[in-house]
This record gives sequence, C-alpha cells and structure tokens, in this order.
Amino acid sequence: MASLSSVSPLLVPGSRPLSAGVFVCLEWHPQAGGHVKCWERYAQAATNFPELVDVTVYFLGQTEEVVTIAPNVRYHLLPPQFSTGQLKFLQQGAGDTDLWPSHTRLREFLPQHDVFQTTDTFSFAQAARRYCQKTNRPLLTCLNTDLPLFTQVYSRDIIGRFLGTEGLRGYLGRLLLEQWQLDQRLGEDARKKLKRFCQACDRILVSRQADYDWLTSFLPPARVSWFRLGLDRELFHPSRRNSTQFRQRFQIPPDVPVLLFVGRVDASKKVMVMAEAARVLLDQGYDLHVFVAGAGGQMAEVKALLGDKVTLPGVLAQETLAQVYASSDIFVFPSESETGPNVVVEARAAGLPVVISGFDNGARFIQQPDEDGLIVDSRDAQAWAAAILPLLIQPERRQQIGDKAHQITAATYLTWAETFEQDVLGAWYQLAGRKATT
Repeated sequence: MASLSSVSPLLVPGSRPLSAGVFVCLEWHPQAGGHVKCWERYAQAATNFPELVDVTVYFLGQTEEVVTIAPNVRYHLLPPQFSTGQLKFLQQGAGDTDLWPSHTRLREFLPQHDVFQTTDTFSFAQAARRYCQKTNRPLLTCLNTDLPLFTQVYSRDIIGRFLGTEGLRGYLGRLLLEQWQLDQRLGEDARKKLKRFCQACDRILVSRQADYDWLTSFLPPARVSWFRLGLDRELFHPSRRNSTQFRQRFQIPPDVPVLLFVGRVDASKKVMVMAEAARVLLDQGYDLHVFVAGAGGQMAEVKALLGDKVTLPGVLAQETLAQVYASSDIFVFPSESETGPNVVVEARAAGLPVVISGFDNGARFIQQPDEDGLIVDSRDAQAWAAAILPLLIQPERRQQIGDKAHQITAATYLTWAETFEQDVLGAWYQLAGRKATT
C-alpha cells in the first residue's frame, strides 16, 4: 500500500470555513447500508471542525428536507427523478438510486460550494461533474463500493428473478447469463463508466490496493490518494459483552457458540456461503447458532436452510449491534465485494475472532493469519466449515485470537474524526487551494 500522509489543515485567520458538498445518491433512512453509514460518520466527524469546514451531504429522500446535524453540518434530502424503486424488477436490496442522467433540483444548490465530493456515478455525481467542468471547481470522488462488481452481482440476480428458471423464460435467462454473459458485460460497462468519471475528477480517494493500482494505470499517482475508515473505539469494545442479556433478548440457547454475520443479506456479501457452512457443521453434529444482522433478499433462503438455528433480526441500531458483536463467539464474513469492510474492523475491535475471505480486501485487516484471524482461500462451504470448526470446539483459541485482534485494532485504528481530518478534509483543502499548515 502506498504511504498515507497526515495533513492537518488550518484556516488562514479571518477566512470563512470551506464549503463542501458531498453527494451520496442513495436513500437516507435508518436501515441504509454501509455506503450511507460511512458518510453519516464522516459528517458527524465534521462537527468537530466548525472553523474549518461547512458540510452539506446530499442524500435521496422521499421528500425534500434539510436535516440539521450541527451548525456546520446538515443533510439535504432530495427526491430522485427516476428511482430504481419505481421498477420492481430492479429491486435488489442494496438501496435505491436515481437512474436519471442528472438532477435538476440539485443544480440550484451547487454554486454555494467550494469543493465537490462525489461517492458514486449516479445523478447527483453527474450534476456535480458537469458543474465543476463548467466552473473549473475541484471535483473528487471516492470508491466507497465496488460498483462494477455490484453491477454484475445484482444484474445476475435481477435477470434470474425476472425470468425465473422454468419454460421459455428460464431458457432466455440461461441464454443471457450463461451464453451471452450479460451480467459480466454490464459489470464491464459499469467499470468503463467509472473510469470515465474518474478521469474527470481532480482527486480519487481509495481504500484498497487493487483500486489504487487500477487508477494509476491510466491516471497520474498524484490524483489518487488514500482514505481510511474510522472506528468508534468506545462503542465497539469487548466491555460491551453481556452474553446473558444478548441471548435472552434474542432467545438464543445458553452455552451454544454463536456465529455472527453482519451486512446485506444477499449474494453480494455471499451470505449463503456462511449459511451453508453452518449447515455442514450442524449436519456433522456440532451445536451452534447463527445470528445474521442485516436485511436483504436472501433472508428467507437463510431461514429455510437453518430453521430455528438462525436469528434474523434485520438491521440493528449501533448500540445494539455493539453488544451483539461483543457477545457473539465467531465472526464469519465471506464477502468479496468490499472496498473497506468496516464490519470486520468492528468485530475485531469487539474482541471477536474473524473468519474472512482471502479473495477480498478484508484479508488485509489480519496481520498474522491463524494468530489474529483466519483467512479462507475458497468459496466452497465445506472449506469454510473446516476453517470455522477449530474455533467452534476450542473456546480458548477463540479467546486468544479475539484478544489479539482487539489489541491490534485498538493500537492501529484511528477515530472517525482523525481519519476525516487527515484523509478527507486534507484532500479538500489541497484541492480548494487553501493554505495548510501542520
């Protein structure tokens, strides 16, 4: 990984705070996913710097509304012009976005900002891009999610659900996916669109090496910089453990090891690999319980496979989730679609041993495999079951690995305020031409 610079920008005395517009073309609501949550946390971090920055985060909403977070931070909700939610066959659980090529209402608010931070390539981002090109104002984006991979995964799911598996419609579905590989073509089209958008940006923020390598294959390295996700060290901590209360609240039998999954419950996170691995272990006679915190299209499938051996409470409040992390026994996360899987960091901070995919960016969070976490270099449920088994039957090993994971995370991860100041606000100031001192 390229080195991370620490920039602590200070305003020139007497100057006004930098005005930043952040554009997240996803609906803002309590059940929103990690992309939205990331920018909620950065927005909260910005409240610590009222003399330095004034931030408006634009989200999609059912109606237009301004939600004040602090005097210098607010959310501005704008209705989509053509939402994916209007087309039932496009529903996929990742949150609705706006398919329109720009956003007319948003354009009215753009002149107030000095710097423009996009987080995707949808209507908000396109409106900001056009405005910045016209006015020569600084435009940034960040690769919060793997858009090409998500496009491929969800297009395959949408085509499969829309056409089914039976008769002529099923034949057409197989033709589109297996012979024409339409999902892969759509994923590649999304990558080309992302490339064009990045070429229009003055700075791209990344959190994984693969994205840095891809971008610097066609952009100067000076236009690419790193951003780190933060950690609430007090919230996600082993001290939150209360196994008795946790099990009573969710009706989980006492003394049964709990396998925890946190995230979107669908194919993009490969939740069924975890569920199938648990089924393998159950069929082998091992007692366990699976806890899935999140919502998504495969909840019914997980329930059908695991029956009363699984708890599916949906999306949980952060305070509740903190106790769930600390009170569970093993964190299992087969996802391969992460740019920066904060759930892995949170689980480790809470003192859980984590079992994660070797094909994903999450593997970089483990410093010493088998010492502070386990990496599985397979997509096969049997291999995942084999990796989980030693932790399942050896409580002492679970404790040792979880303790080491907590120690490493506590020593190496910054708070959200620190990462915002160093990685995000620093980039904004550099591009806005503001004086920065350390």
